[in-house]
Amino acid sequence: MKTRAKFLIAAASLIGVLCSVGAEAQPGASQQSTSAGGRTFSGFEAVSIPRPLPVKHLVYAAEPGGTANGSLPYPNAGIGIVVLDADHGYRFLKRIQFDVPASLLPGSYVTGITASPVTNMLYVALRTPGSLVAYDLASDKIAWTFKGEANVVPHYNLGDTTGCCERPWTLPDGKTLLVASSYNNFSYLVDGTTGKMLTKFYTPDTPVQHNLTVSPDGKTAQISAIAPKVSIVDLPSRKVLRTITFSDFVRPLTINHDGSRVYANLNNLLGFEIGDANSGKVVRRVEAPAELWKAKWDDPTNKLYTHGCPSHGIAMTPDESEIWIIDSVNTAVMVFDNKGGDNWEFNASKGFKTNHPSGWVSMTNDGKTAFLGSGDIVDVKSHKVIGQMKDENGQVLATEKSLYMALQGGRLIETNNQFAVGLPQAVAHNKQARN
Repeated sequence: MKTRAKFLIAAASLIGVLCSVGAEAQPGASQQSTSAGGRTFSGFEAVSIPRPLPVKHLVYAAEPGGTANGSLPYPNAGIGIVVLDADHGYRFLKRIQFDVPASLLPGSYVTGITASPVTNMLYVALRTPGSLVAYDLASDKIAWTFKGEANVVPHYNLGDTTGCCERPWTLPDGKTLLVASSYNNFSYLVDGTTGKMLTKFYTPDTPVQHNLTVSPDGKTAQISAIAPKVSIVDLPSRKVLRTITFSDFVRPLTINHDGSRVYANLNNLLGFEIGDANSGKVVRRVEAPAELWKAKWDDPTNKLYTHGCPSHGIAMTPDESEIWIIDSVNTAVMVFDNKGGDNWEFNASKGFKTNHPSGWVSMTNDGKTAFLGSGDIVDVKSHKVIGQMKDENGQVLATEKSLYMALQGGRLIETNNQFAVGLPQAVAHNKQARN
């Protein structure tokens, strides 16, 4: 009886030791990790459970890619992709240099940026010579370069005849890139793994392509021209479904969570117009109070407006509760509240000044942080500037081409996109919270 009791006590003690060893590790690891090896207790080997690798949040900002003072490129911009550590005050980590020979410096202007967790690559579009460059995020090395086609007749002469490239967008499969041509009447679909062109399709009503968005389900694209038009494209068939004609030339745009609404900045407007993607009609014009901008805009001595318009930059919070627009007239950001449907109301109490003129807004997928073309970092909830993106020399990164990315063990697990669009999960969560 005493022998049995001693055995039970010893067994219980061993179980306690094994449990304490297991408690040191955190379960649920989803990535590979290095194990410290097992420890032996009374003939039993306890195998340690791998700890999950930490998730890092980094900003990849490509420059020159900003027009904060109205010129191309931004005069103090560097060259390459600057990586900042968002978990530690956006401190500078490194600069990934573009592969540009000294004879061609200062190099190409950056026209777009996107990334894919599936291929683990970052894609940067460059102008003159036109190209789309893929970087392996595990090594920062160039994986491939897509250079468009030879001898493309340009619709708008920027000195490039390759037809490449503007505003790349990673489609939901993570393996296919939609890439607008450089001010031409067609777009490419490119294999994100190899860089090979899969096909191209034409948008006759938007012959000078510039900006584009893609619905989160990947079914439709909204491609704008340097004209009053936005083409709605069915991506599976690559056919133009209809074209929305706005009241003036379209500048930056964004969409809601299902792509049924297009919100566009326009020339000569501080505000935006709303287009219905299903009918092709403009359903509402939302304009800032006239006393805040019209007299200044009409004053010919004012030359500070970025991109030659009162507002170049529009963003929808992921839950679609607010729309932000760049207020170039007052060096600020204006905020409009969603009052339901197509009713948007200007909220003066939420607006804020920026440190420099700006021409773009992007947001993190969780809707907590915004990044401006002025280099300002903004807390979305409080509508306050909380910092600035800066390079290794302390120079403000006034670029419109940046991504906020989460990486784990050298693998990309989440990224936002250059255009701040409504997201289905955020919209559903906001609706549930209101109910």
